[in-house]
Amino acid sequence: MSEDDFDTLYRTHYQALLAKAFLAAGSRFQVAEDAVQEAFIQCWRRMNDPAKPQVEHWGRWLSVTAVREALRRRGTEILFDLGHHDSAPAVPDLAVEVHLKEVYRRACAEMARLNERPRRAMVLRFIAGLSPAEVAEEMGIAQATVRVYIAEARRALEPLRVELQQLGIVSDEKEAGGRG
Repeated sequence: MSEDDFDTLYRTHYQALLAKAFLAAGSRFQVAEDAVQEAFIQCWRRMNDPAKPQVEHWGRWLSVTAVREALRRRGTEILFDLGHHDSAPAVPDLAVEVHLKEVYRRACAEMARLNERPRRAMVLRFIAGLSPAEVAEEMGIAQATVRVYIAEARRALEPLRVELQQLGIVSDEKEAGGRG
């Protein structure tokens, strides 16, 4: 893959990946930003390693990698202060930016109220797009327990589901588990 192709991939996916990593990191902006950058570093290395299997869907691969990195790095960074980050680079419409900021605030508040394991299950399933079996494997639990955790998270986040889907932060369940 050429540098131009990589640049296009970066421009296409950066904002959505940052949004996903931000939620996965529990509102820790620096963790989210670092996780996304690490995902792109791994992507570049993978693209330029002929020994690695070819990736068919870089968007999904990047999403899973960024969310995993955000979950791994979570814990030591400064909480993201939305009041000091009023402008998003590449979001030209102020109305979109204000709406996105409000959805983030509400989603982060609800996610912060979740216990760690339901939040982790929900992030891996619907933000990273892993299947229930992959979530169970990642968390070292049974698939039935994943379903319980996801049900708990869904109850808390249901009021925001439609807005999060419209913003591309979470996927529809049918889409989340699919391989394409």
